[in-house]
Amino acid sequence: MVRCPSFDPVDSEPSQPESGDNKPVASRHAEELLVDTQIMGQSDIDHAVALSLHSAQPPIKVSGYEQEEFLGRGAFGEVWKAVDSNSGREVAIKFYNHRGGIDWSHMTREVEKLQYLFSDRHVVQLFDVGWDSDPPYYVMEYMGFGSLEDRLRQGPMEISESVKMIREVTIGLAHAHDKGILHCDLKPGNIMLDQDGRPRLADFGQARLKHEHAPALGTLFYMAPEQADLAASPDARWDVYALGAMLFRMITGELPYMNDEITQELSSQDTLEKRLKSYSTLASHHSKPTAHRLHPGVDKPLADIIDTCLEADPRKRYPNVQSLLHALELRESRKSQRPMMLVGLVGPALVVLLMAVAAWFLFQKTIDTASAHLLQRTGESNHLAAKSIAERFSLEVDKRWRILESSAAYAPLMEWLRLPAGEPHAELQKWLDEQHTHWNSQFTSGTGAAYWFILDKEGKVRAISPPADSLVGSYFGYREYFHGLGKELSPFDPVPKTITGPHRSNVFRSQPTNQLAVAFSVPITGPAGESLGIIAMETAMGHFAEFQGSRNQLSVLVDLNPDQAGQSGLIVEHPQLDRSNANSPTSVYLTPEQLATFQHLREVQTQPASPDNADDGANAINGYIDPFSKADAANDWLASVAPVQVVRGDGENLDTGWAVVVQEEMRQTLSPLERLKSLFLYAGLAALALAAVIIGGMWGIVLLVANAPGRLRSLKFWSRTATTTLHSLNSASDSLRKPLP
Repeated sequence: MVRCPSFDPVDSEPSQPESGDNKPVASRHAEELLVDTQIMGQSDIDHAVALSLHSAQPPIKVSGYEQEEFLGRGAFGEVWKAVDSNSGREVAIKFYNHRGGIDWSHMTREVEKLQYLFSDRHVVQLFDVGWDSDPPYYVMEYMGFGSLEDRLRQGPMEISESVKMIREVTIGLAHAHDKGILHCDLKPGNIMLDQDGRPRLADFGQARLKHEHAPALGTLFYMAPEQADLAASPDARWDVYALGAMLFRMITGELPYMNDEITQELSSQDTLEKRLKSYSTLASHHSKPTAHRLHPGVDKPLADIIDTCLEADPRKRYPNVQSLLHALELRESRKSQRPMMLVGLVGPALVVLLMAVAAWFLFQKTIDTASAHLLQRTGESNHLAAKSIAERFSLEVDKRWRILESSAAYAPLMEWLRLPAGEPHAELQKWLDEQHTHWNSQFTSGTGAAYWFILDKEGKVRAISPPADSLVGSYFGYREYFHGLGKELSPFDPVPKTITGPHRSNVFRSQPTNQLAVAFSVPITGPAGESLGIIAMETAMGHFAEFQGSRNQLSVLVDLNPDQAGQSGLIVEHPQLDRSNANSPTSVYLTPEQLATFQHLREVQTQPASPDNADDGANAINGYIDPFSKADAANDWLASVAPVQVVRGDGENLDTGWAVVVQEEMRQTLSPLERLKSLFLYAGLAALALAAVIIGGMWGIVLLVANAPGRLRSLKFWSRTATTTLHSLNSASDSLRKPLP
């Protein structure tokens, strides 16, 4: 018979020891088979089959039969197709070429079980046995349509075909179990197909009677984990497990638990005991197979049936094949009732559904109108919040400029800058350290300047706080905070002119911390108006101002001027901006479309107020895409933009190039309406559920009425019986009351 390509079933007869060896003959022979088994691919199998077909002559001439064709060779012999000379019926003759004890017992068991099952249409029939022949043989039905294994090599089967096939096999197996025969080696190769495509059980060489205690080894991956124990007694639940494995393969095209890793693990074992123990452990502790549940055509009852069959713990498995057959029939029965249930439910359900759709449509229109008004009010609120935050931030910027301007007006500073550049100036350094310490104490924790520094008109560092003597005398006149040209120059360019007023540099990454930073600088001008240099402070972004909106709002700072890399639209402040990771220098920018919109709004709002330029809230942006939002959360924000503009008492307006964005997530904004919608939805669902209960109750009544005739007939029978009994009793009573003659 056809065996599993990777692992063959093995007979085991522990009661037959050889002389000089304590190991049973069957166990030792099984071990040799398992050790020598090679894992073969499909091409190797086809090649081996082709080679096996080269046999030209049968072992012997069986009287009464004409051998026509060699069918195959197995572990115990070979099979030939023949024709009964008397009836012309095609048969298969299985020769046992090896007369060893184990082969003889194998044939004896198989023939014995086939005799028990004679005339059972679910079993390949036995016609004749040649006990005394050399080699011995038996004659059985010829199944010209091959085995289930041959069919499965073409690919998985349809769900309905698989269930029908396994149900037929289960019925045949139930017949065998009723006669006390356990197959113990059930697999597709042992299921033959007749001319109608119906399955027949074959190969009972490993079969055991229920009262037998001799172990029987099946085929790996079809064999129950506990069956791998050589001391185990045969159990009907072994066949239940094999049925589940077969159904799993018929549906998915693969075996449960079988993969390259597990196959390699089993192949690496050098003895039968180790291989069986490894298989039992893997099957018992490996996670349950799920491929059948992923199949689109497998319903939950069928998946549960397969899972129950494949339970590693036999106590959780179906106790016998009859229970499995009952589960399959119950599933089919329930499936057949579904059309009737649909007919009784679809009509009323459609009416309820149409009413629900109409109610939802009207409610949704109301919600949409309310949402539009709520979004309008939110836009106005965001507009006011953006202006307020921008004004507060401009005061923070102006505060730093004014501090620097007051320090730049210090007369000794001017005298120190007129001295020739050279060695560090102790008094200048001391004064700068005092300024740095004093003014940082005026700010909240973490918002002070990281550095103060002074450059002379030649662009060379005269002093820096905290002190860094190695930088004193270095040239930094090419930096943007020195000349204010909007971009850095080359260190080899001629020394540019200094800035002429308060200036904030483009945003750059500070070398010591690798974090975004900005430098505020003002010119140092002598009494005659001559330029003596600049004084500046460097501040890490995210620390010199707090950008926090309300509970549902986010405040964001955007740089609309080019940064040190020459790109505009850098996100400078954002709640999701990671400032703690100095090794992550990735910058986030606005999209070109967003940048153009922001720059336009800045130009409109920085122009002097006029009747033609009234602040009408035109800075609101609907459907704003937050650069930090995930792709699936786009268009979830309402945003308003306000430029950061320093307005001084003398009418001087200084545009910092920054803009504040106040954005609010639409989900949060519309959450009250969403809660209302949810409440309405829950109420609607409750109403639908109530309608479903009513419809279900009415449908139940219909079923009761439909089944009423049977009950009425039963009631009429018992009523007639009672009436007849009473009539007999009355007649007997009247007879007793008559006078005797």
